[in-house]
Amino acid sequence: MITTAEKFLKTLRQEDKAPNLIVAWGDEAYYKDTIKDLLAEKIFAGVKEEERTPQVFSQALDLAQLQESINTYPFFSGFNFIIISDPKLLEQEKKESEKVSDKKRDDLKTFTDILADIPEYTYVLCSCLKLDKRKVFYKTLSQVGAIVECSSLKYYSLKPWLDEQAAKYGARFDYKATSLIMEYMSVTETVPLLLLEGEIAKLSIYAGKRKIWKAEDVDAIFSQLPEVSGFALGSAIATRQLGKALELLEVEQKKGSVNFIPVLARVSYEIRRLCRVKELMDKGYSKDKIVAGLRMHPYAAQLTMDACRRFSLKALEECLVELSDINVKLRAGGRQWPRLEEVLVTLLH
Repeated sequence: MITTAEKFLKTLRQEDKAPNLIVAWGDEAYYKDTIKDLLAEKIFAGVKEEERTPQVFSQALDLAQLQESINTYPFFSGFNFIIISDPKLLEQEKKESEKVSDKKRDDLKTFTDILADIPEYTYVLCSCLKLDKRKVFYKTLSQVGAIVECSSLKYYSLKPWLDEQAAKYGARFDYKATSLIMEYMSVTETVPLLLLEGEIAKLSIYAGKRKIWKAEDVDAIFSQLPEVSGFALGSAIATRQLGKALELLEVEQKKGSVNFIPVLARVSYEIRRLCRVKELMDKGYSKDKIVAGLRMHPYAAQLTMDACRRFSLKALEECLVELSDINVKLRAGGRQWPRLEEVLVTLLH
């Protein structure tokens, strides 16, 4: 069985029995951790906490020991639970031209054979970052177990996940609250689900008996997230609030651990986004066409279009050139925070 993490978790929650073999691959740790926890609950249902002890194998596997552990009948809990974390055998060669050694090829075949023959009393969860779909390992085990792709989410695909998280607390986000979270996360390449899950847990405590969560609740809880401070700076620029933008820059500068480059990148990202939307608006594109063309959330597109009406395309393009110049001169020890402030003053004054 080949499936996605969302579909697999839904099935795992609904059905009594889990597959004896699960291979969870991808870059999203949240899904892998959730699969592990749900699987442990099913395997060890009714078993005392102190007896819930999975066996863990990682990276350099002892295949003989792994095979023995899988096939040894359990004496206490009734089931074996074995976790294999990031085995080196599944690491791909850095270059296509690199040849796989005979030993690695033989070990990978042995590893595949072991996982293809798991007894009823053993459950194995193998976790890794990447899988080569062309290899025998993938093709063989997809026939006998579950191959689960745990891919990270982009901000524009976040709504179903947010709905599911709120439902755990018998609550729901209203439209503006969902849109605000998605806007906050739009500055990240991929959404940090583990971090976001923790903030939603705090939100449930903050909201108390209220089961409709609003944008004000989200703002109160999420304001301390690093991603949100970046969003706040971008929002101040977009709404042409010079004083607030300079204040936020000063706050970032005073943080000893904050590097100038990420802040410059965040400002450049905001100006670049405004440029792209403004250019399409000047060409007569409708909101729907901008949403489709730039793959933006409709609410985010509306906010950006409103912001673009405060700027000319020429001013935005000139600002972007100045930001690029700062970046180029950084390598030669060019001015940083003061120069960035000057560029923003020119744009926003």
